[in-house]
Amino acid sequence: MTRYNQQQIVSEIGDIGQIKLKNAKVLIIGAGGLGTPVAVYLTSIGIGTLGIIDGDIIQETNLNRQFLYYENEIGKSKITVLEKKLKLQNPHIDVTKFECFLSLENSTKIITNFDVICDCTDNLETRLLIDQTCSLLNKPLVYAGVKDWEGYVTILNHRSKIRLHNIFPFESLAKDALTNCSISGIVNTTCGIAGSIQATEVIKIILEQENQLDGEILCFNSKEMVFKKLKLLKIKSVVNKSKIKLTI
Repeated sequence: MTRYNQQQIVSEIGDIGQIKLKNAKVLIIGAGGLGTPVAVYLTSIGIGTLGIIDGDIIQETNLNRQFLYYENEIGKSKITVLEKKLKLQNPHIDVTKFECFLSLENSTKIITNFDVICDCTDNLETRLLIDQTCSLLNKPLVYAGVKDWEGYVTILNHRSKIRLHNIFPFESLAKDALTNCSISGIVNTTCGIAGSIQATEVIKIILEQENQLDGEILCFNSKEMVFKKLKLLKIKSVVNKSKIKLTI
């Protein structure tokens, strides 16, 4: 298929890699500022099955960063609109939509059917549930967070078996939840940068390439154009079962 000619020239992809991409099943949780660019790139590269879960509707405040939604679609289901546009972009992939929010009741049933999971949410309770379910089912989780000009991306529950609570104490996560993008604001390109990196890490997992962010976290500030990778080291503690020590 000539659609994928340019990427198949890349030595790490080729014909075999393209087959791996076609056979892969990726779940995107959250169809917003992060989920939109992730979905676009994974669709265009030829991921065979793309699952997307979101129970929200399109609002006017979404339009500045969730670029596949238009003004005349305000009030419509995000997941329904996104599915149609992704199928127009690449009719050769399967898009499985879940028009609901992830919950204790459905998380295991949904996540178990996919190979790689993308956390594109902005809700603390949901993030913790995703991390817990992926650990239970042994699913690699590509995680990203954004706020104003800043973002961070890492891979959880892969070869290093690092989990969300290992990196961020609950108190830190709770505080961040109180200052999420709905309060502190977000620059739309910050979502694009983080989402592009998320999609790249998903592709590398499927192609069985080395993932530098498995055991490390990428932090960036797009205003200052500073990108740093911090190594994540598990250390034992008498008080807590495990902690993470950050070293540059």
